[in-house]
Amino acid sequence: MQLLEDGVPVKERGKTRSRGRIREIMILKAPVYDQDQIVGLIGFFMDITNTSKQINRLENEAARDDLTSLKNRRNFARDFNYLTGKPILAMMLDVDHFKKFNDNFGHRYGDEVLKKISQALLKIYGIGHCYRYGGDELLVLRDFTDTDTVAEKDRQFRKELEHARVLDLYMDINVSAGYTYGIANNSDEIKSMIRLADHNLYQVKKNCRKDICGSPFQPIFLNMNKKKQRESLICFHAVFFVAGNGRQRQGQPWQKQYC
Repeated sequence: MQLLEDGVPVKERGKTRSRGRIREIMILKAPVYDQDQIVGLIGFFMDITNTSKQINRLENEAARDDLTSLKNRRNFARDFNYLTGKPILAMMLDVDHFKKFNDNFGHRYGDEVLKKISQALLKIYGIGHCYRYGGDELLVLRDFTDTDTVAEKDRQFRKELEHARVLDLYMDINVSAGYTYGIANNSDEIKSMIRLADHNLYQVKKNCRKDICGSPFQPIFLNMNKKKQRESLICFHAVFFVAGNGRQRQGQPWQKQYC
């Protein structure tokens, strides 16, 4: 069973018939460990027919960030199960000069900026694919088709942030983004994709900001120690750079830009 291989507890819902009535049930299954080894499986089910709406509300509140309404990191373990074994996109985003903005205008305005960005993410990428990773770092995990689609989605997203109203101010909100794409066979490889996307985000912020760059994911990256990961990423030239005008360059090293 996949549960015994992954070692991640599973919660499922279903329906059954009892005494002529349809009942809604919740099934919980979890591995049993002995000295870090999975030795068995335990599970139970409960009748939630009368409390399902309340449970739905509480689960939704626990799974989403209060400020932005994006998914929070508690969703990762559950969502990873739906993302393995197929081409996916992992993209990290960061608000440009967010600390300076908070210092100049105050945290109330900073919170509103995060809300505006989150609304744009949900509109362009969908409610099931967007996460608040931490602070002003946001994450998108979704199916991957091609890099042209990534560039077009990025253009649409940035368009939503032009001349945005932030309380009593109007401004262009600038965001940097890094992404990777490929097939992850397990949750560790998805986490590795997120790290690679974060590295590509760092390259954008280091060079110019207000842009996006990405590269294909190589599973061999997962087996390297952290020092070799950094070296391989720095030396990796098969990088895609999607500029603000939507054009794409492949196989070119980074060049210093002044913005």
